[in-house]
Amino acid sequence: MPLARRLGLPILLLGLLAGGAAAGEAEGMLAYQRGEFEAALRELQPAAAAGSVRAQVTVGFMYATGKGVAQDAAEAMRWLGLAAAKGDAEAQHNLGYLYDAGLGVARNPAEAVKWYRLAAEQGRADARYNLGAILKDGSEGVPQDRVEAAKWFRLAAEQGDAYAQLALGLLHLSGSGVAQDFTEALKWVRLAAEQGYAAAQFNLGSMYFEGHGVARDETEAVRLFELAAGQGYAPAQFNVGISYHSGRGVAPDDVEAAKWFKLAADQGYAAAQANLAMLYDHGQGVPQDDQQAVFWYSLAANQGDVYGQYGLGAMYRNGYGVGQDNVMAYMWTSLAAQYGLPIAVKDLDTLTARMSPAEIEQARGLAIAWVQRSRGKAP
Repeated sequence: MPLARRLGLPILLLGLLAGGAAAGEAEGMLAYQRGEFEAALRELQPAAAAGSVRAQVTVGFMYATGKGVAQDAAEAMRWLGLAAAKGDAEAQHNLGYLYDAGLGVARNPAEAVKWYRLAAEQGRADARYNLGAILKDGSEGVPQDRVEAAKWFRLAAEQGDAYAQLALGLLHLSGSGVAQDFTEALKWVRLAAEQGYAAAQFNLGSMYFEGHGVARDETEAVRLFELAAGQGYAPAQFNVGISYHSGRGVAPDDVEAAKWFKLAADQGYAAAQANLAMLYDHGQGVPQDDQQAVFWYSLAANQGDVYGQYGLGAMYRNGYGVGQDNVMAYMWTSLAAQYGLPIAVKDLDTLTARMSPAEIEQARGLAIAWVQRSRGKAP
């Protein structure tokens, strides 16, 4: 699972004027704290140009995030680079993020690792997490190293970083880079969930649902899914929908299922789109509507969801919500069948029996072209 990276927030060191900050810089920091970003930039930019590391970091962050000025990643790179070269950990972390995300510069994971590591060695939890996130899966110029990733996740997790706590818990769950240990996994995932981190709430719910490291409890699982779903986390919204549709952990209720599927589907979550389509297809929890079914099946199918592909093929095969078309039916059904979906394999045999060789060849060509497009290749 790819892990999210984070840009660090500026730490405002207001201090006393007698402590070395010029009047303009101090006023700029106060203006930033009040949310008066344009005024803050006017005061801080001269201080940054004069060599103040704190001003350079804050000005760089403002350009990176578009606070008080038009977002300009190249300017952010310039100011953060000046501060990072002087050893400022916050600037090093944020400079690493810009290389990681490819903002203002060509994406360069190896350069990101360099700056994250410098900040991580100074104790920044967010840098330790981001460094671990790259090492976990590896990237261009960065070999995968889950043992080292686990080391950095643990250091950040012990500092209370929720992202790192979840990441470390998931490594223990899978036994990647650390010994598989469901008890340790539960400990770290729970700590992250207790901080309100939606992805952790979702994963803790999954552990209760599957009985990993804890007694299976589908009611508690749904409660946790709903906490994450309420924060807009699409996988959790989908799982709440599945729970209501199947009646696992809650009383069955397809109206509720459709509501949660729609919320996740609107975010582009393919499995939710396919399941919402099935509800429209069969009139469960929503009025039966073939055109809505085709719409949602199509969105899911074009993201590679096997049930979306099968459902769309069935709509073409039967002429429901779309003109009957054996070629399109064969195309979508064959894509689902290649994943071994038994009903798709069976329906493909039925379609083959009623189609001409030319039609089958055309359908296969369309399927191949779709696969090539989905992989970013010209047909």
